[in-house]
Amino acid sequence: MSKKVGQLEQTTAPTYTKAQFLASSRFTAAQRDILAAVLADDKTYTDDEARKAVESYLRKEVK
Repeated sequence: MSKKVGQLEQTTAPTYTKAQFLASSRFTAAQRDILAAVLADDKTYTDDEARKAVESYLRKEVK
């Protein structure tokens, strides 16, 4: 493993499109329905961001 002195080694999480999440088996059908509603078509998201979007939607107060 090589490290450069004075620089931090950063790793970025892979990002996916809305269509990729909707085709994924990582989420249940109900979660994919939520993702279809809350994710933007022209943006990419990490897996963690998508899961947080679902959780945020589910925790919203009902009006």
